[in-house]
Amino acid sequence: MRALTNPRLWLVVWLGLGAAGLLYVILSAALSGPEKKEGAPASAVLHDQSLLVGEMADFVFAASPRTAPTEAFLHDGRAMTLAEFRGRAILVNFWATWCAPCLTELPSLDALEAELGGADFAVVAVASDPKGPDAAAAFLEKLNLKRLKLYADPKLALAIATGGSAVLPVSILYDAEGREVGRLVGEADWTSEEAKALVRATIASTGA
Repeated sequence: MRALTNPRLWLVVWLGLGAAGLLYVILSAALSGPEKKEGAPASAVLHDQSLLVGEMADFVFAASPRTAPTEAFLHDGRAMTLAEFRGRAILVNFWATWCAPCLTELPSLDALEAELGGADFAVVAVASDPKGPDAAAAFLEKLNLKRLKLYADPKLALAIATGGSAVLPVSILYDAEGREVGRLVGEADWTSEEAKALVRATIASTGA
């Protein structure tokens, strides 16, 4: 059991997932652009390159139509899926207790939820950590986060379904219809004006 909670082992797992994530980023960079690509999701925000500045400069628009995965994760002791957020734009953030950049980023996600969270938008911070939801909850409490709810994916089912990444944190933005707008690999300040502009544009794209 100790091996299953070893941060180094879990880092190796994430590096394995990273091969798929790297391929995704390469394809996204090659295919995304200001003009609409055939088969791309019908959402106006997906092609607005002016949004990719400042803190969002490393955000990569989705290269092809991708809907939110159906794999289950945990909340309040029950299994749920991202489909339960349908009707709201969501920012899904994967983090872990052993990931220092994740812990640095979480307060800005908490602040983003406080400012923009509601009927049209939610931050879904998912602890992708083998230690389970109890350990993750302790870190949220230690960081004095007031608005983020605790979601957990200890078996990485949801993380794998999204394509994985070589590093954490990873943030994936979905519109209200469950279509992936794009993703950002690595830490960002989600209280920045650039981040809020991207989120607001995604909210406004509902029904586009």
